[in-house]
Amino acid sequence: MKKIRIILLLLLLILLTINSYSEEFAGHSEENVVDVYDTDGKYIFSTAMGIVPGDRYINEANIEYIVKEVNLNKGIAHNQGKIDYSGVDLLKTNIPMLTVDNKVVGLYNTHNDESYKPGPTNVNGQGEVHTVAKSLKNVLESKGIKVILSNNLHLPHDGAAYERSRATAIDLVKNGADAIFDIHRDAVPNKNYYLKQVNGKLISQVRLVVGRQNPNEEVNNQFALALKKIADKKYPGLIKGIFYGHGSYNQQMSTRALLFEFGTHVTTEGEAEASAVMLADSINMLLYGGEGDEPLVSKESVNNSSFRVVTWILGLTILGVLVFLFINEGSWSGVLKRLRSFISREILDKNE
Repeated sequence: MKKIRIILLLLLLILLTINSYSEEFAGHSEENVVDVYDTDGKYIFSTAMGIVPGDRYINEANIEYIVKEVNLNKGIAHNQGKIDYSGVDLLKTNIPMLTVDNKVVGLYNTHNDESYKPGPTNVNGQGEVHTVAKSLKNVLESKGIKVILSNNLHLPHDGAAYERSRATAIDLVKNGADAIFDIHRDAVPNKNYYLKQVNGKLISQVRLVVGRQNPNEEVNNQFALALKKIADKKYPGLIKGIFYGHGSYNQQMSTRALLFEFGTHVTTEGEAEASAVMLADSINMLLYGGEGDEPLVSKESVNNSSFRVVTWILGLTILGVLVFLFINEGSWSGVLKRLRSFISREILDKNE
């Protein structure tokens, strides 16, 4: 019996810490930047997201790399070759298209204090990433999309920020968001790393981030690839690449959840807002087929997705409660007795 209690206690701890791997790393400051090279010493990319072996990266030219080792601020990755995303088609993936009668997108900022001011990488309170999120909201709304922009604060900028923003992500899904996007900026100290002329305008490129530790990884991956495919065609150079990190980034809450990095802290707010205009157009085309197009698939699938997320969270909660009760009662009969007692009290209270 003692061994069973120990095992169940460990299970409870796992349930309480599930998807917290990403939360152990705050990221997005200069000291966190890792420069990644291939096995021949050729530079590939940099990021302040934090890198571990097994992370993946697809660059602007659609060449895929897998990180094999990391030593302090330097990583080594193997070239996997160019991906063929010609087959990434919304009608051929498990990303259902949405109807255009009720378009809803959710936006939020896990790292509220990220700014675009050289010097300190963060500010006290709301940084300019909130302004970028608002710009993205305004452009999406101009296309007839309802945008739920959360200004919830998840400060401080520490290892538990994603835990605090998880409730925000859940609220956005519960309020009918077809997709949820977490708005950030990188902390690579070289501004030229993200600057790009796209369709005649100087912008800060956008990096897409997909969490590897969540049950929606594959569908989020297809979602990211589809968004890059659309943007590459209309706004070549807008998408810096796709980083597949070792966290969840709360993407288990939706089958259409991505993290966006709008430039870096030494690019400007205006350059990020310019890219937001192009990204909003790409998002509209991805989710709703663009302006004037007919809807492709029923919105039923969105409701099913939201229901699945809520059910998943509820299931974990119930399992955690049952394990906790078993540890305290020492047997399943004791658990049943406790539950019967609780239900009886509830019934009596309602009848009084």
